[in-house]
Amino acid sequence: MQLRNLRVFCDVVARHSFSKAAEDNSMTQSGASQAVQQLEEYLQVKLIDRRKRPFVLTTEGRVFHQGCLKTLRQFDSLADEVRAVGHEVEGRIAIGSIYSVGLSYLPDIKKAVSAEFPKAEVRFQFGHPDEVYRLVEQGSVDFGLVSYPLAQKGFTTIEWREEQMILAATPDHPLVGAGPVSISQLSSQSLVAFAPNLRIRHEIDRYLRQLGVTMQIAAELDNIDSVRHAMEVNAAVAFLPRPSVQEEIEKRNVVELECPWISMTRPLGIVQRKHEPLSRTAREVMDLIARSSQSALAKSIESGPHLAG
Repeated sequence: MQLRNLRVFCDVVARHSFSKAAEDNSMTQSGASQAVQQLEEYLQVKLIDRRKRPFVLTTEGRVFHQGCLKTLRQFDSLADEVRAVGHEVEGRIAIGSIYSVGLSYLPDIKKAVSAEFPKAEVRFQFGHPDEVYRLVEQGSVDFGLVSYPLAQKGFTTIEWREEQMILAATPDHPLVGAGPVSISQLSSQSLVAFAPNLRIRHEIDRYLRQLGVTMQIAAELDNIDSVRHAMEVNAAVAFLPRPSVQEEIEKRNVVELECPWISMTRPLGIVQRKHEPLSRTAREVMDLIARSSQSALAKSIESGPHLAG
């Protein structure tokens, strides 16, 4: 039973696709399928139920998947330590991330890692906050990038950066060009809000209560990209982290309304499993990402109010 087969199997599960896993491992789709079949023949059990679309893990497959993740982490950690003798940082790591962080920071993270650790291979898996925590907990990723990081049992968190929240609108919104927006004007505006199950929605609602404002909800959505599009459809405004729409602001597709009274930020953090050491490559990449917050934090302070919201 080859170690590569274990890695292919885990990639098939992570990517929910034989073809994508095959591409990740520089092999054909048939080769990826054969790798999993060889494992099933060796174990004399079915790991994946291919009769269902999309395919699902069998009970045996779920147990084996968890064990494979742990085995591969241990092997990669050992390989990293051996390479460290020659001061070489290389190997594969996986990072979980909420969608908005991936959209805002992924290009810069990839560029920085490639420049400092050219032999390191970094892959990202995206999901909603609960999904990222689940990926970290089960070992599918080495660590995760989340908003409003929580000190949960089994996890350690590192403060990464604070994002200034803004009130955003589309260029044709009536408030654009009308000067500073007062708090009293909010009650007459429609708001595109985040879904009620997201922490960012709770924080925005709490902030509006502190201001004594009730806004009409035009739509409730679970990601920033959908919120941005719904602003135009509903002629509404939205509270958004500035970095998540910075590119759209520069393209003049989104306008940051002048609101000197806003003192709300969205904290981002790095989460990892407690009491389980990272491989050397994962440690180095995580430290690189953590260090990147210093310059970003300074820019955020210069660009607007930076008080806890």
